[in-house]
Amino acid sequence: MMRNVLFTLMLACAVYTQAQEPLKLKVELAELTATEKVYNFTTENMVGIIGWQFQMEFDGTKMKFKEIRNVVQPSQNTHNFNESAPGVLRSVWLDYDLQSDDFPDSTVLFQLVFETLDTDGAPLCFFESQQYFEFIKDQESGGFDLAEILISDDCYQGFSIFLSSTATENPATPEVLTIKDIFLSSTGTLSFTSLQEQELQFSLMDVNGKLITTIDHRPYHEGRNTVQCKSVLPGVYLVKVSAKEGAGSVTKVIAN
Repeated sequence: MMRNVLFTLMLACAVYTQAQEPLKLKVELAELTATEKVYNFTTENMVGIIGWQFQMEFDGTKMKFKEIRNVVQPSQNTHNFNESAPGVLRSVWLDYDLQSDDFPDSTVLFQLVFETLDTDGAPLCFFESQQYFEFIKDQESGGFDLAEILISDDCYQGFSIFLSSTATENPATPEVLTIKDIFLSSTGTLSFTSLQEQELQFSLMDVNGKLITTIDHRPYHEGRNTVQCKSVLPGVYLVKVSAKEGAGSVTKVIAN
């Protein structure tokens, strides 16, 4: 019988107590032809990152996402990108071996390729709110958290996104950090330890962010709790846990 392994890698959401260089994400136009618009996707200070989620936007009447090319990270591919609506590009990626591959700064990780529907296509820009950026760290990266990222694209050059609620203009949003020891069985039983009485909602997704099932808000007692989801194949999944009344959410990575 395969031994069940639990990974509870927290999406980075806190300010580190020591100075840390911000993660830099940059998309820069590399080529424009009569049919395609190609961007280089580069990073700096990408250390210990094994997963991410972010969104970009553009005019969907002028171009549409096609694929990624010239990938240097073996676990990244076109399937990690989804144009969920015309003009909205979402990326959800997880390195399945849960070990980070750290590349030199300014390495072109891949190229984003768009089919142009108009002569020059359209500007490509990251969403500018922290709620659209989530990053997963490996367990051997020294324990530091991401507090800030800098984005550069067709709209901005070095625009800061602060990932900590204490570093934003609206610091009053608390985080849901009152659960631990999440486990998902092959039969779909989700068990976890709650550190207090609280009402929670659970959303189970695959590693591409596709929703499998949602368990609506309901109260849970302090201690060990179980909830029945759907039977799932062995693999890696995302579980988003949300509290009621704007108390925030966290996403955890689990493997069964």
